[in-house]
Amino acid sequence: MKPIVSILGTIAAIALFPHIAQASAYTTSNRSTSIHISELPGRSGSAIGTGYYSTSVGGREWGGNFQATSVTSSGGIRTYTGTFTDQRSGPGATQQCKGQLKLQRPVSNSGPARLRATWTITGGVNCPSAVGSILKLNLTEAVPVANSSGNFLASNANTIQSETAGNATWPLWVVTDPTRLNCRATAPSGTVVTTFPKGSTVDVGYLGLNSFITAGGASWLRVPSKNCFIRANSQYIKPKLMPF
Repeated sequence: MKPIVSILGTIAAIALFPHIAQASAYTTSNRSTSIHISELPGRSGSAIGTGYYSTSVGGREWGGNFQATSVTSSGGIRTYTGTFTDQRSGPGATQQCKGQLKLQRPVSNSGPARLRATWTITGGVNCPSAVGSILKLNLTEAVPVANSSGNFLASNANTIQSETAGNATWPLWVVTDPTRLNCRATAPSGTVVTTFPKGSTVDVGYLGLNSFITAGGASWLRVPSKNCFIRANSQYIKPKLMPF
């Protein structure tokens, strides 16, 4: 079968989801391919998966979207089955592919969620892959990773949808401090406005570049709802998993 470029896509497809909060993101280990999925209420009240995907392979980019027609759970695995369409961007003759897409993820997990994606080609316009070709990829939920000093910054704690611009911070954080985490009016030694106990979730919303500040040689994260700052270090917080 043909390489990934035959059926995956560009980040331009983000326009399908103007609100970052809608999508949960998964990526391959080298982040060359990402998949974004959300669950929206169906007509019958059940959740229906929909989303988009992107990649850059060999200097050529593809963008696509998919719509689940069925969502089932069995044996601890949630499966989305539906259709996809995609297209290569850039100059040259039109290249499009379409077919069936199946996404599978564990219903519960102790770490970042895993996603198994299977594309089956059924047609298209100048699609590089033959009808019947199948591509499978393993992806992992794309959560922020602290730097070598354990600090979370605007550059490494944004969402994958905005990682090049840093204009949307990861919204939910779990307190890992062994006792409690102080939230100060000003960093680094301002009045303690409130405290968050170990294991509690801190919601900072989807802030932009001003969500993080450096004070006293340390990184701090703004908590808008409390109008205070918490230490943004892996000793004190970790990103909360948000897989759909």
